[in-house]
Amino acid sequence: MGAVNRAKNNHTMDKRSLCCLIICVNLCFVIWLVSVQQLEATDDGGASSSASSALIASTQLQQQQQEAQSSANGSSKPNQIHDPSRTQQLSSNLSSYYYYSPSLVSLDKAATPAPMPTIASRLSLPSSPSTSSSSSSSADDSQLIDLHNFAYTMGQPSCEAHIQALILVHTAPRNAEKRTLIRQTWGSRPMTNANSPLRVVFLLGAVNQTEHQLQHSLSLENVRHGDMVQGNFRDAYRNMTYKHVMALKWFNSNCPNAQLLIKVDDDVYVNTPQLIKLLRDSPTNSNLTMSSSTPATPSLRSLLQQRHELLFCRPVLATRVKRSYRSKWRVSFREFPAHYYPPYCPGFAIVYSSDVVQRLYQAAQHAGYFWVDDVHITGVLAQQTNTTITNLQPYVLYRLECERLLSGKSDLEQQEFLFTWHSIAPEQISALWQLHVAQNYTLTQRNVQLDTDMDTDSEFS
Repeated sequence: MGAVNRAKNNHTMDKRSLCCLIICVNLCFVIWLVSVQQLEATDDGGASSSASSALIASTQLQQQQQEAQSSANGSSKPNQIHDPSRTQQLSSNLSSYYYYSPSLVSLDKAATPAPMPTIASRLSLPSSPSTSSSSSSSADDSQLIDLHNFAYTMGQPSCEAHIQALILVHTAPRNAEKRTLIRQTWGSRPMTNANSPLRVVFLLGAVNQTEHQLQHSLSLENVRHGDMVQGNFRDAYRNMTYKHVMALKWFNSNCPNAQLLIKVDDDVYVNTPQLIKLLRDSPTNSNLTMSSSTPATPSLRSLLQQRHELLFCRPVLATRVKRSYRSKWRVSFREFPAHYYPPYCPGFAIVYSSDVVQRLYQAAQHAGYFWVDDVHITGVLAQQTNTTITNLQPYVLYRLECERLLSGKSDLEQQEFLFTWHSIAPEQISALWQLHVAQNYTLTQRNVQLDTDMDTDSEFS
């Protein structure tokens, strides 16, 4: 009987021990989760800064060892594709977004941060202009923010002298159907021929090295159309800032005579017929239009012919930074410590004058990496460089207005717009283009009929 009681007592103790163990494990998990969230929400503290310093030192030592080993083996990788996982940043203040900070070290071994100029280099005697300009130019060619092995894996010739506006379309490698639709509609040959002031180029990043068939199809597409530029960073969601800065870089290097850079996504309709008409109008007509409109609401023609200090978009104001783990737009406190973003341009359609492109490009090359490209370039860097945003909203065709236009309830001639809202359906892009074709055919036939009537009247007179 005593043996039975002891067995029962041991069994009861085993249950209690198991329950205590489960409770301890759950308690430890809760404590760990709370500590992680508190650590993320904490700004530069002593413990976090020391941990960051240790991580920076170990990362730099590891990179130096790898570089020494690769150089000893003679295996340099100039076209190394950048890994898209850029979820961790070692900066916890906004100053790193304005100028490069040594604390901004990428945890990704494929990217090397740009070095800060030393005091000795700033005080050194200047070299000859040709030597200094060529060396700085060659260094800039291979640098894209914190990538020092940047290169174009697919390039295009520079713009001709008559090009006034370069349209750079951000596209993904697998979006071949969207590119084809653009080439058949608003980016077709009649809009980009030898007499047009426009040029359309598609921008994309590199594909995975194992996707040989996809890269081969992209190469064939480029051979057929000659309108694609590809960088050697991986085309990924968190690498969008590289693609955006590559757009500024390519414009600066290859379109020195163009006055405007128009950056759009591949699901946007650009009203290129109206854009060409506005660009071809003489400055005299522009001045007349400007005088007839109120100073608070300048005309679209006068804005496009402004040619300087133009960052033209539909601004986004007072956007709260998303912190939820369930949001794909989640940004940690280490990546962006402020609670609200500055005013910025959504990336579906942005117009830059050439001086603004140059200014933002130089700022981006010397700033740390932040993966939300629209906020980083047109928000933080624009604010840093005192670049103001001009409101594009009156010249965006939104969904309801687009449906009215396609249903015949409004007239294309009376609708002044430059872009449609993003994520427009392919069928709507085709329908808008067919409206332009039909209108152009009607105007042509009307002019032919007027010429015929005038000839008939002259014969009877």
